[in-house]
Amino acid sequence: MSSCKMKKYILYISIFIFLFFNIKCSSDKNLDLLSGDNLGEKVAIKVKEYKTNLPLPGVKFSTYYCKGYDQYVGCINEILLSSCVTDSNGSCNCSFPKKAFEKVTIEKPMYWSKQLNNYGDFEYIIHPEAWVNVNFKTDAVYPSSSTFFIIINGELQFVREYIQAINNSNKVFRLFGNEENKVDWVLYKTFNSNSDILNSGSFILNPKKFENLTYTLTY
Repeated sequence: MSSCKMKKYILYISIFIFLFFNIKCSSDKNLDLLSGDNLGEKVAIKVKEYKTNLPLPGVKFSTYYCKGYDQYVGCINEILLSSCVTDSNGSCNCSFPKKAFEKVTIEKPMYWSKQLNNYGDFEYIIHPEAWVNVNFKTDAVYPSSSTFFIIINGELQFVREYIQAINNSNKVFRLFGNEENKVDWVLYKTFNSNSDILNSGSFILNPKKFENLTYTLTY
């Protein structure tokens, strides 16, 4: 074998060995992150209903860590680490990541889902839902582009909604059950909060959990 061919052969072998060990190390690192290396001890968590403090069964509780960050958008690769479902006492055991903690999510049908970017004493509350069917009525003439911007303020959190203003239309909104809901509304000329304000107002609802209400909004 000529010296030139020998040099090329050695070069190819060196590149192959380099790539093999880099891929292996990367794979091993990812496996460590996805398994035991990032899996903390299981912790007993408890989920209760807001205000009543009733323990809630059937709640799905999940923890996530971040495998990749972008300086502009934040985490770009959320990885589910552990998940559990609460028992009749509102409890279950879930693991939290040792590093790169991203969030926990708490979900149960007919309750407001919750996402938290920190954790503390491992006891959590979630809000039951309620609903209101709002009937929109007016005798005035508004531009066809006019739009309602609505904020529903619960006692601990709020939600934004919007709907195009059409006379005698209706829409069902989710409320926070077992608590006071202050509903603030503003009617803008267009779907733009910088446009002219045509009307505004507010009203208060006090639904029980899982209750269906009706309300007529005259504007």
